[in-house]
Amino acid sequence: MNIFSTFKNRYFITAELVMDQPLHIGKGTSLEPLGTDLPVIKTPEGLPLIPGSSVKGVLRSELERILRTFESQNLIISKNRLRACAVFDKPCVSNQQKEELEKNSIMDGKVDEEDFTQKLWDKTCTACRIFGSPWMASRVYIKDMLLLSDPEFSRLSEIRHGVGIDRDTGTASKHAKFDYEVVPAKARFKFEAILENVEQWEVGLIGLILTFWARGELAIGGMTSRGLGWGSLENIKIEKVDTSGLLEYMFNEVKTPVNLEEYIKEFQNQLERGSEYA
Repeated sequence: MNIFSTFKNRYFITAELVMDQPLHIGKGTSLEPLGTDLPVIKTPEGLPLIPGSSVKGVLRSELERILRTFESQNLIISKNRLRACAVFDKPCVSNQQKEELEKNSIMDGKVDEEDFTQKLWDKTCTACRIFGSPWMASRVYIKDMLLLSDPEFSRLSEIRHGVGIDRDTGTASKHAKFDYEVVPAKARFKFEAILENVEQWEVGLIGLILTFWARGELAIGGMTSRGLGWGSLENIKIEKVDTSGLLEYMFNEVKTPVNLEEYIKEFQNQLERGSEYA
């Protein structure tokens, strides 16, 4: 079983992110003598961008929260428990477990890759199956989000001031003043994602997370507790290519539009309550 060895399907998701509040995604301390302490990430042309890794992190984090709740409710799909591990603290497959699975897949002196992959897949949680882990490649790819607004809009970046807080006294720390750059509210960015070899219910699950973002319920970037980074997705569009349409896509870029609501409904319909030990 190798989910990457052949082409099964590919989904293309596009949307526009409209910032309801200013945005700060920093690149660390500035080395420029007259620059702000914490500038935002920019393209070589000087336009702000949102790294795909930041977007993927936000989407995965929200998905994991939802999956852990599903797990506590014993919800399953196709006899598989919906769950999410703590990938950095307590992964679903540890290094030791991976080595044991590999040893158990040895046949005629070498590892049976098909058997090993299946064993690894069975042990892997839902979140890692979709977004990847140290042992499992991701099936979700997020591009860097480029500015759609008029380039002149980016020149209106704002500089805000902050101060460090002494955790013991709850007051401003001495010599802890800093400033940081933000992209103004109403900035518009292009969102693009690609899903590879996914099930329809998985598209529906990811679509649910995008729906939360469309409602303005997800924040991105830094200093979100100060009110920054809140925005909403607009004009969400999904297109699909499967094996039956592969040639038309390869030669003519033909893709089939997908109704996201139908995929979300399919995910909902497939949810079942399993036993405690399913």
